[in-house]
Amino acid sequence: MSTMIYRVILFISILSGNQVFAQRDVLDQYPIGQDFYAGGINELNKELVKIVKEHKFLPCENISEEYTVQILVNENSTINYVKDFDSVNIQRNKCAFDFSRKLIPYLKRWMPAKKQDKFVAAIAKIGIKPFYLYYSKDDPRKNETKNPVYSKGMEDFGSEVSSIFQAKINKNEDKRTVLTFVVNEKGEMEDFKIDGDYTASDKNSMIKALSRIKGKWQPATFNGIPFKTRLRQPLRQNFDIQTQVEGLSTSTNQNKYNNGYR
Repeated sequence: MSTMIYRVILFISILSGNQVFAQRDVLDQYPIGQDFYAGGINELNKELVKIVKEHKFLPCENISEEYTVQILVNENSTINYVKDFDSVNIQRNKCAFDFSRKLIPYLKRWMPAKKQDKFVAAIAKIGIKPFYLYYSKDDPRKNETKNPVYSKGMEDFGSEVSSIFQAKINKNEDKRTVLTFVVNEKGEMEDFKIDGDYTASDKNSMIKALSRIKGKWQPATFNGIPFKTRLRQPLRQNFDIQTQVEGLSTSTNQNKYNNGYR
């Protein structure tokens, strides 16, 4: 990653709410090995959790909401928000956006970047996910996240999925597809989506079959709190009707700052 200073034009929203236009030399990111907050990312995580608990900030109704704040840390350790022009993303994550605006003013231990032994302004990025901050342990490094588990075993679930897809294969066909679905907080499957080499009619038929699979899921949990998780399963089906399940993975998107929770 480059740490070269380059000239950028920033629209900066000052914490007071005023806006100014500034043309400055800044680093677009912190140099490798330099922290933007005293004590590093772990101390930042702990302080964020402490602030949320002390001020009783409530999480968003939609637990998947998150927002990445861009902060300009000035040479003298003061900060400004960097204007975010992605209004669509802000609206989609409005609760997390507002949550971040309540949090940031309580953070006081910013550290400017250094370039050739001289303090310089640089941009830091902080991912804010209210659900994880609200339910986090005091030391986020001790947080426990568990993936969803199918009651009959994941191998059994994979076999059931494979049989449904195999039923739609004709001889001498190669098909690749990706199945995604959600296991909600109650352990129920929902929001099936199929992308790949099938007709719309076949996809609809397979989704109906998938929704009829028997068996309960233990939902994913964060420190014992159930949360909704999207699962992704790629499949490759060869012309000899042998189906190879390439694996099942989750995309839970835990709260991440520059280096994420440890």
